[in-house]
Amino acid sequence: MGGPKKPTMSQAEKRQTKQQPQKTEKKESVQEKYAASIALPDERDVVNYIRSMKYATPYLLSEKYGIRLSVAKGLLNSLASKGLVMPIVGDSRLRIFAPTQAAAEPSKTSEAAKPSVPAEAKPKAKKKK
Repeated sequence: MGGPKKPTMSQAEKRQTKQQPQKTEKKESVQEKYAASIALPDERDVVNYIRSMKYATPYLLSEKYGIRLSVAKGLLNSLASKGLVMPIVGDSRLRIFAPTQAAAEPSKTSEAAKPSVPAEAKPKAKKKK
């Protein structure tokens, strides 16, 4: 009941002298924190990389370019908003993207959009029974 006794004056002084050097040492050893800048890969390089694959996930981009998953997710979302990739399957944890046809094959889509005109228009012959 009552708790521990109050230390004497000499005991209190000894504790203070022991604790003061330890506090200063800890402050000196603490490293300063800084915000590191994140170097994003070139968008054209990412699009070319995705074109060469059937699908892309944030993990694949983070491993290839050495960026964080959150940065890779943001990069894929920005490419999706620009129409360079399209989300196929996904939820809040994992999204799978695929290159769009316009981004994957720009020369083939322009050729497919042109209507083909036959050189000679031949009328169909009727079959005789």
